[in-house]
Amino acid sequence: MSDLLPLAALSAAALTEGVRFLYDQAGELLRARRERRAEQSTVDTPAVVAEPPVLPVAAPAVVERFSEDLRALRADLHEFVSGVDEIDPSNEALVRRVDALRGVLEAVYGVSVTFDGEARPAGPPLVHGRIDVDAVAGYVAAVRADRASGWIHGDVRAGRVEAGGEAIGVDLRDQR
Repeated sequence: MSDLLPLAALSAAALTEGVRFLYDQAGELLRARRERRAEQSTVDTPAVVAEPPVLPVAAPAVVERFSEDLRALRADLHEFVSGVDEIDPSNEALVRRVDALRGVLEAVYGVSVTFDGEARPAGPPLVHGRIDVDAVAGYVAAVRADRASGWIHGDVRAGRVEAGGEAIGVDLRDQR
């Protein structure tokens, strides 16, 4: 859980607010997507997505691409947001789900989402690579570098990795 330590180090109250924020943002994106589709089926002019209070406007094509992830991760957090299940920073499965939803929202909005009290680099990553492929038969890396400098973030989404294939988020050759 060391890669999730910033989230796990939050107080239960701070993590609760963070989970609600991410859940609400995902819901807003999915509602706007549904409304945009409904308007496009009745009107020829494209709908305007309302800007979330803190985050920039998300591109409709990007929301469309990540809609299933948003829906699934939001559903995973429903019982926590509704108060049925307790939000506990030591719950590794919960923290992983929260971080996954945050990662999808960061990809959709193109900005870093850091909670108050969280020890995480401020601002967007210095290096951010993203790969979205149906299949990998050889080697693919979102970021490949000889040396690490600053904050590096690599996202890989592969539908299938063939035998002998490698799908890597960040490949650092010299890890000194």
